[in-house]
Amino acid sequence: MSSLFASESPLAEFARAVKVSILKKIFAKKEFTIPDIAEETNFSVTTVAKHVAELQESRLLERIDRLKTNKRGRRPVLYRVKSDAWNFLGVDIKSHGLTFGLMNLSGEMVRTEQIGDFYFENTHNKLDEICTHISQFIARAESELPGKVVSANFNIGGRVNSRTGTSASIFNFEETRDMPLTDLLSERLEIPVFIENDTKAMAYGEYASEERPDYENVIYVNVGWGLGLCLIVNGEIYYGKDGYSGEFGHIHMYNNNVMCHCGKKGCIETELSGSAICRKLIERIHNHEASALSRKVWDGNVITIADIIAATEQEDPLCIELVSQVGSELGHQLAGLINLLNPDRIVIGGKIAEVAPYYFLQPVTLAIHKYSLRLMNQHLSIVPSRLGPNAGIVGACMLARKRQVWDRLLGTI
Repeated sequence: MSSLFASESPLAEFARAVKVSILKKIFAKKEFTIPDIAEETNFSVTTVAKHVAELQESRLLERIDRLKTNKRGRRPVLYRVKSDAWNFLGVDIKSHGLTFGLMNLSGEMVRTEQIGDFYFENTHNKLDEICTHISQFIARAESELPGKVVSANFNIGGRVNSRTGTSASIFNFEETRDMPLTDLLSERLEIPVFIENDTKAMAYGEYASEERPDYENVIYVNVGWGLGLCLIVNGEIYYGKDGYSGEFGHIHMYNNNVMCHCGKKGCIETELSGSAICRKLIERIHNHEASALSRKVWDGNVITIADIIAATEQEDPLCIELVSQVGSELGHQLAGLINLLNPDRIVIGGKIAEVAPYYFLQPVTLAIHKYSLRLMNQHLSIVPSRLGPNAGIVGACMLARKRQVWDRLLGTI
C-alpha cells in the first residue's frame, strides 16, 4: 500500500515516494549536507534543497555551520535535526500494565515510566485514572526535559480504526459514542491524540525502529493474554478497508465450545493465548495434576501470564507442556498464512514469547516447517521480537511522531 488507507494517482504517488526517500535519509542521518542527501537518494540538489527548506520552515531542522572541505568553492551547509524541539508521547495500555514513554524528534527514547499495580477496566473511572497519570507524566517531563510534548498515541486492544480515531472495543461509552475517542482524549490532554491497535503498534515499532530492514513483508504475532496479528506489506501496516485487519485470533477454528471475549465460540484465541494457557492450567490442576502453581490455584488466587512464565522457567512440567502445545499449534495455524502470503519474516512477540525459545519459539518454528510449503518457507526467517516488552511503547511513540510530523509533511493526513 502506498499510503495509510487510500490509493493515489501515479504522479502523486511518485512525488510522495521522492519525499519519503529524502525524509527518511534526513531523519536517519540527523546531521547532513544537501549534497550528501542528494547523492544517497539519487535526487537532484534542487529537489533535496526544497524539502530541507520546508523542514526548516517547520522548525524541525537547523543550520549548524558550513562544512570544512579540501575542495575549492563555496562550502556546503551542515544541517541537523532539532532532536529536542518536540517530544512525542506513547501510552501502552495492557490488561495488567500501563506504560508511558517519550521520544524525541530523532526517534530516541528519552523517558519511560510504568504504573505499578495497574489493572485495566473498561470504565469511566479507569479512563479518568489513565488521563490523570498522563497529565502528571507530561507535567514532570516538560519541567525536566527540553522540548514540548506535541502529540500522543494510545495503544489499545481490540478493534481500532486509527483513521477515524474510534474504538469498537473499549472506552466506547454510550454517552460519548458520537465523539471519536481521539477527540475525547485530545480534549482531556490538550494535545493531538491518535489511537492504534496494540499489536499494530508493536509491529510498527519493531519494523520502523530498525535502521536498515532488509525485508518488507512481515507477519507480526502478539501472543499475550489474547492473540493479535499485524501484516506489514511493502513496508507499511496493512489496515484493510476499515482499519480492522489482523483479527487472526477471532477466526473460528475449534469446536471447543469455549466462549471468546468477542462473543463467539471456538476462536483461535480460545486455544492459542495466555488466557487459554491459564484456563487449561486451572482445569488440569482441578483434575488433580501437579504443578508449581497448584497451591495458588487451590487458594483461589488469580493466575497471570507472569506466573506461567516463571513456572516454565523453573521447569514445571505441566506449564512446559501447555506452553509448548500452544507453540506447536500456533506454528500450525501460521503455516496457512505463510502459504497464502509468502512473507519475508515472521516476528513472534508478546508476553508468552518471553519464555525460553526451546519451550515456545522452537515448537512454533518446527510446526511452521512441518505444515507450510517448502517453496514458501525456504527463505523465511522466524524470529523473536527484537524489542521484546518494549515493542509497544516504542511503537506508540513512533506512531505519535509519524502522525504528528511525518504524515503531515507528506500530506497523508
